[in-house]
Order: sequence, then C-alpha cells, then structure tokens
Amino acid sequence: MLLDAAIERFRTHLAHERGLSPRTVEAYASDLASLSAFLAEHGKDRAQAGSVDATALRAYLAAEVARGLSGRSMMRRVSALRSFFRFLEKRGAIASDPTLHLAQRVARRSVPTIVSEERLELMMNLPDVSRPAGARDRAILEFLYGTGVRLGELVALTVGDFLPLSDRVVVHGKGSKRRVVPFAGRARASMLVYWASRFGLVSATDASLKARTSAPAFAGRADGEKETRVSRRTVQRVVARHLRRVASVTKASPHVLRHAFATHMLDHGADLRAVQELLGHESLSTTQIYTHVSVEHLRKVYRKAHPRA
Repeated sequence: MLLDAAIERFRTHLAHERGLSPRTVEAYASDLASLSAFLAEHGKDRAQAGSVDATALRAYLAAEVARGLSGRSMMRRVSALRSFFRFLEKRGAIASDPTLHLAQRVARRSVPTIVSEERLELMMNLPDVSRPAGARDRAILEFLYGTGVRLGELVALTVGDFLPLSDRVVVHGKGSKRRVVPFAGRARASMLVYWASRFGLVSATDASLKARTSAPAFAGRADGEKETRVSRRTVQRVVARHLRRVASVTKASPHVLRHAFATHMLDHGADLRAVQELLGHESLSTTQIYTHVSVEHLRKVYRKAHPRA
C-alpha cells in the first residue's frame, strides 16, 4: 500500500471509528504528511508503507529536531508514528511495526502556570455586567474557572446542554465523549444573568429558555435574526484581556483557568480521581501534573509559616 493511501485510510479510522475531534485528526494527518514529504525529498517518492523502516524514521525525527521542533511537538510526532504503524500492522498492511525499534523517550512535562485565587477574584470583578458584552465576558470567565472545561468544549455548548437548569451541565469532550460537569455557585449565577440580559428576559428559567435550546450557550454577535456562536479567538481575547490586568503571565490563555481550577480543587482537598473525571482526562497520569503544582504550593506555605523551615 502506498504511504499516502495508508495515511488517508488512517485518517478515516481516526475520524469514524475512534471518533476523534477534527482538530486531533488533522494534527495526526499533518504529522504523517510531514513524514511523507521528508521521504519524497530523500528519493523515496510514492514510498510503500511497508518499506518504511526504523532507520528512515530515525532520519526523519533527527531532521525535525535539527529544524528546531520543540520537545512537545516531537513527542506528538512520535505518538502519531506509533499509532499509525500499529494500525497498519493490526490490519495486515505491513509485516512489522518499525516504531518498535524507536527509543522510548518521554518529554518532561512543563509545570502549568497557576494564578492565585485572590488574583482570579479580582479578575472576575473587572467586566461591566450592566452591559451585554460585559455580562457575557463575566459568564465566560466564571464558567471556565468554575468548571475546568476546555476552550473547545465551552464554544460547542448550547443552551439545551444546561436544561433543565440544575447543578450540572452536559459537556461534549474529546472524541465525541460526553461527561456531566457540576455547574453551580458563581458560574451558574453569572450564566443566568448573561442569558437574561442577552435574551431580554426578566429571569432565566427552564420555561423562558425552552424555546432557545438550540441557541449557542455563548454568543459572538447577532447577525440580523441569526445569532452566531462565540469563536475560539473571541474567548481567547476575553481571557487574555482580563487575566493580564491582574496577573503577570507569559501565556494568558483559557487553559490557565483550567489549570487553576484543577490546582485549587486539589489545594482544597479534592480527590485526584474526582479531578480527573471533572477534567475529562482519560489517564490519571495526565492529571497528576497538578499534584506537583499543589505540593509546591504547600512547600511554599510551609517555608513561609513554619518558624524552623
């Protein structure tokens, strides 16, 4: 089987059999396309998938390192290669998996940036909720920090995902997986204020929102009679604009609020597996990065407070 045909077959498998998100599928396909381009540049145009060996893969990865690819991106490249060739071997398209001979290297996880609870409290009070745009921005900030959802998950929500109005919301996560996330406190209160302002309601209730179940939970702007869904870029700008006013952070992204959600939950005694479920992590090891941040926080408190520290 030609390598490019095998890549297209793998793309179909990821999208339709494994149900991965379009962004994830495209990321894998892009990584594998770069391998195909590398082989073509080195005289292996229209290479057969079965002719790609460990030597060729090492040469490709070495070229990517020389090109200045980051450690995280390199790990994604290796992950894509392993998944791809494992897929081909299981389906009998190749005799053996060449990635078995690649070194088992794991990139060191970077410790996420965490903003303190006090700084986030200041940030939440910045939007002018008397204006529709301010009410929306406050709802976005409170929802991201109050639930720990990903940026894409927030953008995909509809009003119907919150109905009936209770203390939970249905979130559509990676790979089309759904999970129920607690939705209470200030996050819930801010959403109800936002919806009442946006829809011109006396108050947001199950009855008043029933006719709007298909409307996006967070709107960008109204275009005539049609209300557009808020874009990822708009949410990123909202977070960056407000977060940079209260904290010195190198990357003021929505993911910073997700990091803060997880770390502050652990600081206040939440169980690690419960946080894993709330974040939608498949592996507990992904969530464990926050235990390192939490332990470091405790260490700083100890050094500051203990007379013999």
